Amino acid sequence: MIRWVVYSLCSAGCFAAINPNDALSGWPEVHPPLNFKPKLPLPRGGLPPFHAPALQSPIDIRFSSAAKVILPPLEFEDLLNDGVRIIMRNTGTTVQFDVADNSVVRPTLMGGPLARHGVFQFSNLHVHWGTQDVLGGEHKVNSRRFAVEGHCVHFNTKYKTLEEAEKHEDGLSVVTFFAKAGNVDNPKLERLISLLPSIRYPNTSVSLTARDSLDWFADIGEPTNYFTYPGSLTTAPFTENVFWIIYPRPMFVSSRQVEAFRNLLSNELVENRVNARTVQPFNDRPLIYSV
Repeated sequence: MIRWVVYSLCSAGCFAAINPNDALSGWPEVHPPLNFKPKLPLPRGGLPPFHAPALQSPIDIRFSSAAKVILPPLEFEDLLNDGVRIIMRNTGTTVQFDVADNSVVRPTLMGGPLARHGVFQFSNLHVHWGTQDVLGGEHKVNSRRFAVEGHCVHFNTKYKTLEEAEKHEDGLSVVTFFAKAGNVDNPKLERLISLLPSIRYPNTSVSLTARDSLDWFADIGEPTNYFTYPGSLTTAPFTENVFWIIYPRPMFVSSRQVEAFRNLLSNELVENRVNARTVQPFNDRPLIYSV
């Protein structure tokens, strides 16, 4: 189990919620939006989960809109276990880190807003970037975007697979981190950056240990001091069944390291300069800051 030191970022503008269960119980129940017209025939298992009003992601996370809540601590287990193998690949739209099929251990996540929903298994980590260093992230924090945004996708283990979990309203959790670009290289990322030319073309990959590829995450992930809200996938099919967990304190990277991502080729065999979705309406949904 990995635990990290608490680092508080919530401003005095965050307001308090006495009971975390009261705060989380305000998350909307699932039903299709009024203007939603499903494609026919329906997928196996029925309609994908949607809510009304729409709970699309990403959003602009405003400190002044967040309720400060004491949640159970987040627990990351086995993320850097030596038995975890990672496949780093160019999907044609992003760089993605998948747990290899031959891994003897599967990292998991529990606690926080997930405490009443079970254990969530790590599926993949993928990265979003933009044409400029100030346009790379998908979420905004107090109207500011960062150079890079990473998403660690987890699925609820009671559904056995990612594909099945994607059909359920409590199926997914995405842990999010940001990177701010400057003039100084991040040495913990340099090994990954140096391997990007090896996966310049779509559907190419390299194999790494989790410790070699994800050890930098220990500087970001904490049991508290994150925002959480109900939202959607930011790529198709945009289902609204994601527990978002977002760490606002960015790590640092250099502009040179960010540019290395833009040099990757997309499925169209052109440089993949941007893969970030625009900010979506907040729609008065709950926003919690965990302390």
